[in-house]
Amino acid sequence: MSQLEISTRLHCSSAALRCTDYHCFCHPWKHHLTLKKNPVKKPQGIFPICLTCVLPTNGLQHLLPCRKVKAIYRCQTGGLWIFLSLLILLLVMLQAAEKLQPPKRDIVFLKVHKSASSTVMNILFRFGETHNLTFAFPIGGGNQLFYPRHFLANFVQGFSPWSPQRFNILCHHMRFLQPEVQKVVSSSAVYFSILRNPVQLMESAFVYYKGTSAFSRAHSLEEFLSQPYHYYNPTNSDSHYAKNLMTFDFGFNPDGEVSAQRVQLMLKAIEASFDLLLISEYFDESMVLLKEMLCWDLDSVVSFPLNIRDSSTKSPLPDTIVEKIKDWNRLDWEIYIYFNRTFWERIDRDIGRERMQQEVKALRDRQAELARTCLQGTGSVAPKDIKDSSLRPLQHGNAMILGYNLRQGLDKEMEHTCRRLVTPELQYSSILYKKQFAQQQPQTQQPSPSQQDNVLRHRLEGTQN
Repeated sequence: MSQLEISTRLHCSSAALRCTDYHCFCHPWKHHLTLKKNPVKKPQGIFPICLTCVLPTNGLQHLLPCRKVKAIYRCQTGGLWIFLSLLILLLVMLQAAEKLQPPKRDIVFLKVHKSASSTVMNILFRFGETHNLTFAFPIGGGNQLFYPRHFLANFVQGFSPWSPQRFNILCHHMRFLQPEVQKVVSSSAVYFSILRNPVQLMESAFVYYKGTSAFSRAHSLEEFLSQPYHYYNPTNSDSHYAKNLMTFDFGFNPDGEVSAQRVQLMLKAIEASFDLLLISEYFDESMVLLKEMLCWDLDSVVSFPLNIRDSSTKSPLPDTIVEKIKDWNRLDWEIYIYFNRTFWERIDRDIGRERMQQEVKALRDRQAELARTCLQGTGSVAPKDIKDSSLRPLQHGNAMILGYNLRQGLDKEMEHTCRRLVTPELQYSSILYKKQFAQQQPQTQQPSPSQQDNVLRHRLEGTQN
């Protein structure tokens, strides 16, 4: 805490002495005041005096009675003043300590499908690479942790039940099962996920997962919803993409009964497991909350939207379809409504709307600055127009997934920063896997079910021998 110089007037108690101007250096943490006298008449003797000293805490003034001892006026404060001063000092120190907390590096991100989770994953990839952190990669370097099975620690490359090794970041697609997750990360890990309005989520899933058993025979989402059980079979291995997808990713049964009791149990279980639930419709506000929770700086949460589809495959939904989607995905809707409310309650409690607006503006300004520096043209482009094939995202279903072109002539450091911002999920995961497991070749796609069974059987046998 720096010294605060204040010019004040000493009021002498003796009428024989003139009042003299002094300069005060305030040391509230040492409980004394050092005075420097101006070149005017010096008071004689030791007399009680009063000194007003402004502490650097919200402009609060303290009137402290002091006495002169060898040119040092030590505060002879009453008990109340001591208590108030220490309390204010404690609050200031706590605020400063909170801002000085080191960035959190142990993180679990449940990557919910079609919820801007690829953009969040890019943020985690960049932070992990910058700080040389370890990732819990799927066996063989795939992009999913044997999804759609419930997560098991044995799905992670390099995990051993006899090894104390823990991984810093777990962020690949998985079906959440916390007891197994806890085996591969630190006990102090921060857990968070991101949600999306189930109406927009299902519309996106229908396009992106058009080849799945539930959607492949339906010509439109409206046709599917008109008689969903004509197309949907819950016993099919890919049925989860068509109903309550968020519920499934959180580890629950998407075909379970929609009762008030069951919904409450599900919400409480999610709330107990996760420190923060983000909302994709308020992505910038979500990044501010994430930055605050993880004690990261602004650049760590700046991003460009990734794995987004061209607007040509998007169309507004009639109200009747919207209601059918809500009804069909009732469990997802209950999750979204509840955590959308707690999202804003947290903003009001921890940040406030005014400061949130300022933080969001700073984030958007920085993102716009990086876009002008990094990107060629006005933003995202169709895959056929991406000049660097290593920056071309995977195309899936009937969606056209957009990407970016980098501006030419960037210096080496800036080019690296910009390239990481626009590198698609699969390519970035492969790069990081190669760094972490330099002797093993990654696979750009998840192994087939039979390959998964063989690998998993081998791993499980290894833990039993």
